[in-house]
Amino acid sequence: MCHECDLLIRNQLIEEGSKIECPRCGHVLYRQKHNTIHKSLAFTITALILFFPAVTESIMSINMGSNSQYQSIIEGANILLLEDYYLVAILTFMCSVLVPLFRLMILFYLTFSLSLGLFHSSFFWSFRLYHYVEEWGMLDVYMLGIIVSVVKLSSMAEIHPGLGLWAYAGLLLSSILATHTLNSHEVWQLLRHKKQQQTVNRGIC
Repeated sequence: MCHECDLLIRNQLIEEGSKIECPRCGHVLYRQKHNTIHKSLAFTITALILFFPAVTESIMSINMGSNSQYQSIIEGANILLLEDYYLVAILTFMCSVLVPLFRLMILFYLTFSLSLGLFHSSFFWSFRLYHYVEEWGMLDVYMLGIIVSVVKLSSMAEIHPGLGLWAYAGLLLSSILATHTLNSHEVWQLLRHKKQQQTVNRGIC
């Protein structure tokens, strides 16, 4: 279905490098890209490597006179919890740590398995779940909050970026590339093809 004019269009196979356009409004529905699963897997592994230092290492150090503070993402959620902001602490931890990690683990599970030619019926609901939780992962929103904090505090204190900030920036970039590199149309086609092959093999046996 076209997302611009809602025209129903029959699914079809196309050659690599070509695209399908809506015959009514001209909107590009799908582009056939090369080897998106392996590329997405590479970015996903990079994001998983960067994830631990991104959430545990210091995002920035704030020096105000003789006082210095170092804070990571997990420490920030813990401080909110200690200050009795329970809901904000839970949402911060969930949207900046738990959900992004969960999404990366699902994506790694799918891309790694498919790159090895493996197939399981759980791949279908796993890929649906991956798209569902995508709306709850807010790495970019948290990064925006960091930038706003730096701008506001720069006139009152001396701020130095920490290892966690660079790791978090790399995590954000890798996660975005892993998501946008992966061709969902290619994945669904491959899953349907694998399922058909599995059904045929069972019928032969």
